[in-house]
Amino acid sequence: MYKPQKSEIEQQVFFRKSYDRFLQAKNAAGEINFYYRIADTTVCLKFAGDRLVPYLTPALDHLRLTDVSVADLTICVWDSDSTNVEMIPPPCTKDCFTDRGDIWGFNSRRIKAAFHWIECSVNLMDLEKKTGIYWVQTAKTLPYWVIASPLRTLFHWWMENNGCQLMHAAAVGTENGAVLITGKGGVGKSTAALSCLQAGFFYIADDYVITKLEPIPTVVSLYSTAKLNADHVANFPDLSKYVNNTEKLDQEKAVIFLNPDLGQKLMFEMPLRAILTPEIADHRDSRIKSVSRWDIQRAMSFTTMSQLPYVGHHTHNYISQLASALPHYILEVGKDFIKIPVSISDFLSDLGTAPPLQNIEPWSSFQKEERPLVSVIIPVFNGEDFIREALENVLSQKYPALEIIIINDGSTDGTEAIIKQLPVDIRYFTQDNSGPSAARNKGIRDASGEFITFLDADDLWPENNLNIMVDEILRNPDMEVIRGYAQLMEFNKASGCYDYVGNPKESFPHYIGAAIYRKSAFEKVGLFDPMLRFGEDSDWFLRAGEKKLNIKRLEETSLYVRRHGGNMTEGRNMLELNVMKVFKKTLERRRIQGQVEV
Repeated sequence: MYKPQKSEIEQQVFFRKSYDRFLQAKNAAGEINFYYRIADTTVCLKFAGDRLVPYLTPALDHLRLTDVSVADLTICVWDSDSTNVEMIPPPCTKDCFTDRGDIWGFNSRRIKAAFHWIECSVNLMDLEKKTGIYWVQTAKTLPYWVIASPLRTLFHWWMENNGCQLMHAAAVGTENGAVLITGKGGVGKSTAALSCLQAGFFYIADDYVITKLEPIPTVVSLYSTAKLNADHVANFPDLSKYVNNTEKLDQEKAVIFLNPDLGQKLMFEMPLRAILTPEIADHRDSRIKSVSRWDIQRAMSFTTMSQLPYVGHHTHNYISQLASALPHYILEVGKDFIKIPVSISDFLSDLGTAPPLQNIEPWSSFQKEERPLVSVIIPVFNGEDFIREALENVLSQKYPALEIIIINDGSTDGTEAIIKQLPVDIRYFTQDNSGPSAARNKGIRDASGEFITFLDADDLWPENNLNIMVDEILRNPDMEVIRGYAQLMEFNKASGCYDYVGNPKESFPHYIGAAIYRKSAFEKVGLFDPMLRFGEDSDWFLRAGEKKLNIKRLEETSLYVRRHGGNMTEGRNMLELNVMKVFKKTLERRRIQGQVEV
């Protein structure tokens, strides 16, 4: 975990060696080129052999150019199974690969790199050379979502580079314009979009769509496919004949190819008029009602940023601008699917004459200025008595731009059942019990936010603490960490309450949850030492001091640490808390650096 980030040269070398392997594969299997017009750019898919062509091209056929063109981006595609050319070895250890695809240690602005576990694909892009690489070992194991939405990571990077954004959203429209329908999986995006398509609407997307802000908010087509839960196919009889994986519906979602049969309804680009987020309603008709911009922004941010590698500050700001530029509503999806398009059509017809939307703000404790995305990482082990309260404490901060990441560190009690019932969007990961360091590290590697905070499940933050910490780090752009003090609280069995114990300024100085961190701090210092189940906090801050990281201490209580008899550190001696081990590791680093005589 102390290994430095990959240098710019190392990342360029990895790309170049991977590209050399593609050239070997192309020479062995031959070259096949397909050209597409995607969001005002020309993209060439350059295949080594034909094995992957039927898997990666059908979803893009509606955008294909018949004439050979000069490409703005070339994506080099090959598999080892048919070409007998292997990919070069991974540039890092397995623990550097994240669930979303990011590779910890790769942070070049020029070279993009991602690894997707289930499809086992390597995705690379050199933005300067405008060249991408997509490699898989074999086409045989490609999952259905790759067939429906091929190369989406590469298109995400390319769109970002061109001032656009790939969104996890649906988009449909009428002659009056289009609506963007966004929200996490299962809220009704596909149901709404395909109900509208079946009713004669224009169709842009039901799952992934490109958006542009300039000159006006616009949606742009990428894939001519749709995905549905297998048990919903019967609700769309006019579309069911276009399902291409009927023999696998007991294991997969239905993948519907709309081109060429419904090509007249596929629109390449439409102006956006509004943003909707669906909610499943327990009534027959569908209705549209007002919602806070922060709610719509959180819905868009969560579903997009939890799926695309290396989203972060840029993506958050883009989504914020899009949410600010358009009116925003909740689409209550009723039980009668036929009523959904009626509701949306009437809404689009009336939008120009409707009174201006009054923004509904549930938060009043701060101004409506833009807030940066903060990733809140909550590690938990057997925390069934605390995890719900911890989440409520985070939400009570009334901070609008949150990514909440919970890592269940092998709990054996009812923690998981409680987490799965939490009434808020979270990114949830599980792992075998490996300790809080490993859990936090998993959260850091997958975090989207420019800023990171930590909250142990049995600790709490003071009121408005998150806004205070964010304001302070924004006022101090040269600071990598802003931290306050921790107030200890001891459980009083007689009163059933927690009592303050001691002076915060005299408490343990290195509580992880008492600070806000720039994500870049972990790139400079490294992650928490997973070999330390105790003392990892002191070890990290000592390493930060050795790296001369800029850290500011506030004269504020920024964490409540509750002692309840079940804490991990309860009753442990100095040896068990790794005090001597941390000290020894510090001396060893100083000896290596020549700061201590042997």
